[in-house]
Amino acid sequence: MQYKAIVLDVDGTLVAHGEPSARPAVAAAVKAVQKKGVKVVIASGRTSFAVEPAILGGIKPDYLICANGAQLLDGQGRLLSSQDMTAEEMYALVDFFEDFDYPLAFCFGDKYYVYVEYKAMKDFYQSATGHGEYVADGEDQDRHLESMPCGAFAILPPEKVADFQERYGYLGLKFVPYRPGYYDVMQADVDKTKGMERLMKLTGWKPEELVFVGDNDNDVAMMGLAGCSYCMGSGSEKAKAAAKYIAPGVQEEGVRQVLEELFLK
Repeated sequence: MQYKAIVLDVDGTLVAHGEPSARPAVAAAVKAVQKKGVKVVIASGRTSFAVEPAILGGIKPDYLICANGAQLLDGQGRLLSSQDMTAEEMYALVDFFEDFDYPLAFCFGDKYYVYVEYKAMKDFYQSATGHGEYVADGEDQDRHLESMPCGAFAILPPEKVADFQERYGYLGLKFVPYRPGYYDVMQADVDKTKGMERLMKLTGWKPEELVFVGDNDNDVAMMGLAGCSYCMGSGSEKAKAAAKYIAPGVQEEGVRQVLEELFLK
């Protein structure tokens, strides 16, 4: 099979948790595959500004699927499509999180703006990614008057997700765990697969021509779509169950090992 594109998650896949960028050997393997004519697609829960080449170890992707599929961009960073949250969805999240003082950030086109508990959210993002500069204090809660966000990130006890859904379940918002207690929040019809399907319409790629590598619950649908899918050995149990193959963990540079096996022998 001649694969036409490799589709890569970022956190926990291309970039190890707590590290500021992809390791040089991992980035070099991706670039070597790209030189062979295989297209590189980044498919991340991060919004577009947070997947710049420096974080990717100098990788310059051909396309980006960001904010868990809500944003689709070309290699020059031009926005091809975007799906934004509604004011009703935003206000429901803010009302609930303010009731309990749980940290809540919204993903806008330029930064993450924290509407509730700014310091706690920034401290988490700095420790988890090494890039706290992408987190802005939005506690005046007026950033959405300029434009709407394409998603949210929330910190709350797992049992409180059910409480939110009991009160606001009619909105259909999904809480997808980054890890227990930390959630990407998105509209019901937003996921990486939807973004990939939009890209496939543009490029003409077929599922069997795709290699996908991911590690977490928000990658499960992509595992099923791609003809060849790998879950990192350090990934979630749901992602492992959905993938066709298991790769070495992110600390073992699993992406590099997969690409060497498939493309660089």
